[in-house]
Amino acid sequence: MALNAPFYGHPAAMPWRNTPATAGILGLAAVLALATELGRNELALLLFILDPATGQTTAYRWFSPIFLHFSWMHLVFNALWMFAVGRLIEWRSRGAWVTLVVLSALAGNLAQWALGDWRFGGLSGVVYGVLGYVWLWDRLRGDRYQVPPAYLGLSLFFLLLGLSGLDGLIGVNMANGAHLGGLLAGLAWAALHAKVTETR
Repeated sequence: MALNAPFYGHPAAMPWRNTPATAGILGLAAVLALATELGRNELALLLFILDPATGQTTAYRWFSPIFLHFSWMHLVFNALWMFAVGRLIEWRSRGAWVTLVVLSALAGNLAQWALGDWRFGGLSGVVYGVLGYVWLWDRLRGDRYQVPPAYLGLSLFFLLLGLSGLDGLIGVNMANGAHLGGLLAGLAWAALHAKVTETR
């Protein structure tokens, strides 16, 4: 997984042709938001959720919940993180980016399963993986992404809010397992990837 030089310009200046995987993920999430009517179309939704109780455990379902969103605000919020931070990783190494998405999606979905909740969706677990990855990379390596630490700090605030159970008081139902699992996967991949590429 060869590394390109970091991109330090404004995210809007980065050509989309250089980050097709991120564009594809966001495009698919938008299409499924329309197809499932933001989760209101039960038949369409059942094609993508992961639910062992009903036998809906086909291999692709271990990853497909990341493409489901139940409000436009949730999708836009996740898309902004992927646009501003996620593409920085794909710019440097598409292989590292795909690995991060797969690991954080799988870890997030498994963590959510451990909490007993399978009817969930969103790219938030992957976003937490992205933020954890760049945060730790910037502390291990000199070729930093230079992403403000406050980005992760803000996300950790919402993670703690959800884990405390106070998210319900503000009318939000957070997939806390997916967030935590994605974050841990991002940190683990950053530690490994930074180590194996440090002499290249």
